[in-house]
Amino acid sequence: MRDEGAHTEAGSDAGPGDAANEEPRGHMVVVGNDALTQRLVGDLAKLYQEHVVVVVPEPQQDHGPQLLALHQESGPISVLAGGRPDEATLRQAGVADADALAIVLDDDQAVTAAALTARSINPTVRLALRVHSSALGKRLQRLLDRPDAPTSVASASQTAAPALVSSALPDQAQVIAVNSGTCTVVSKELSPEATALPAGPDIPIAVLTEAEGTLLPDPESWVPPQGERVTVVGLRHHQEPPAPQGPAAWTRVMSVLRAFVSRKLQVAAAGLSAVVALLTVLTWQLTGTNLGMSLYLVLLDLSSAGNPAFGQPLARQVLQIVTMFTGMLILGLVAAVVLDTVGAVRPNDGPQRVSRTMNNHIVLMGIGSAGTAVVSRLADMRRPVVVVERNPNARNLAAVRARGVPVVLGEFTRDSVWRAARGDRASAVMALTNNDSANLQAVLFARERRPDVPVVLRLFDEGFARTVYKALREAHPHSRTRSRSVSYLAAPAFAAAMMGRRVLAAIPARREILLLAEVTVAEGDELAGRSVTEAFRPGEWRVVAVRPPGRGQHFDWSPAGTHPLGVEDRVIVVATRAGLGRLLRRADAPAAAAQQPTAQRPRLPAQAEAETASSAEPSTASSA
Repeated sequence: MRDEGAHTEAGSDAGPGDAANEEPRGHMVVVGNDALTQRLVGDLAKLYQEHVVVVVPEPQQDHGPQLLALHQESGPISVLAGGRPDEATLRQAGVADADALAIVLDDDQAVTAAALTARSINPTVRLALRVHSSALGKRLQRLLDRPDAPTSVASASQTAAPALVSSALPDQAQVIAVNSGTCTVVSKELSPEATALPAGPDIPIAVLTEAEGTLLPDPESWVPPQGERVTVVGLRHHQEPPAPQGPAAWTRVMSVLRAFVSRKLQVAAAGLSAVVALLTVLTWQLTGTNLGMSLYLVLLDLSSAGNPAFGQPLARQVLQIVTMFTGMLILGLVAAVVLDTVGAVRPNDGPQRVSRTMNNHIVLMGIGSAGTAVVSRLADMRRPVVVVERNPNARNLAAVRARGVPVVLGEFTRDSVWRAARGDRASAVMALTNNDSANLQAVLFARERRPDVPVVLRLFDEGFARTVYKALREAHPHSRTRSRSVSYLAAPAFAAAMMGRRVLAAIPARREILLLAEVTVAEGDELAGRSVTEAFRPGEWRVVAVRPPGRGQHFDWSPAGTHPLGVEDRVIVVATRAGLGRLLRRADAPAAAAQQPTAQRPRLPAQAEAETASSAEPSTASSA
């Protein structure tokens, strides 16, 4: 455990005059212990070329060992291990002088406490917070956000969920909410006779073949390969439609009534109403009375009001008996409606069984943060999904069941569980646990049972993911295979927030992703002083919308190629991870680590050990 004395001692190496002369740029601080932390730190150091201080509360758990080794492998990365993110630890990490702080712990309470402490230490530090609870996240953002120190709150799982869902549903276009409308990611197969990218409103952002893909191709120079199927991925913008008219009064009344009765009882009531109508028509035909009198007779029979059909034809007497039994059913329905309305028999919290007729659904394994976010998105889209979970006490099990999603408890790789989940009739299998080995086993098992089933698996290690992807594609060339990493999809959004920018969405393209981001043009950057056409960097970034200052909130999604980009213009770009890193990189980034004086850099574990050997006072810079 560290205390403030360690920070004070380290700060005594440089005098006030040295600090005043150098005025170094602030560094970045990341607090976390998991895969997202490792990915975020790597992006900041390698793509954005920032000096990063990592606080690892549990160095022996999750990705702690990998994080401890980063300062030896990835350049300007300092690691402080073994302390919770309290005031002493955050001061030791240099939050007082930092430009940005990301807190990506998996505990909302710990994130909240650390964020409040950091804001009190440095009122101008930019904050990027990982919060699972959306309600808590909104309140934290309102509390901590400042004009000169923005606060970004997001959930890694919620950020990655749209890309994961689009990987499992290729027929469902990814829809991205942007200012003044929406963007849709559309995929079209290129005609074999085509000699160039198709013209039209869609902006080509990727070209995919069976073997490889090209991100952000240059329409002027790209030539389609011969004899291969080519898919063009485009971005299409839709203006915000006018506000729809409110529902009619009758529709509003019916919606209120439906709110008090479950869907099953609504179906039962509709069925019995149809039977009453049929009985009325038959009575009319048999007795020769008018429809009104026929309905009256049917209602008397339904209520068993004592109107025997003496002297009537046999058909009429049989009809009266059928009508009486129907009346008994209606009495039961009335009782069920009353009990359902007061909540006495509505089984909201009970387990939902998988229907025998379930088909064309998605089988999802694992309901951690990522799995639960995907389930919620699929439920909102009204796509059928069956969850398989091995832990009957899983944290999110009740939330998933509350959405009406059936859950099968057990090991996915058992035949009984596969049959219970109706895996033989599934449209796709998603393995989204946080264990790479378990996800791979699940996918291999699913492919053994159904070689043609599309699969989406969550893998962290990039090299391992590419090896698995290649092996599965070679073994099953005609089946769709996608591997995704939640941290890979979510890390760019947190990195951009630390740089004061906003990533609107991650767009998957086979094994890679493209980022839709909102950027402000700054003096001396890669965009200032160039036209839209000149600013285009094939394979790195492309400007797709422009909003000059003083033009309100609406972007121009069809800017002329000659339109000049001025300082303070707001632009929306589609970029690769490396391209966005280069675009947002600060001008003094390459020399930042060398220019920062030792007095303001937290000590590495190795430095702490050296100081411990040469000083009688024990160092607290690292407890790793």
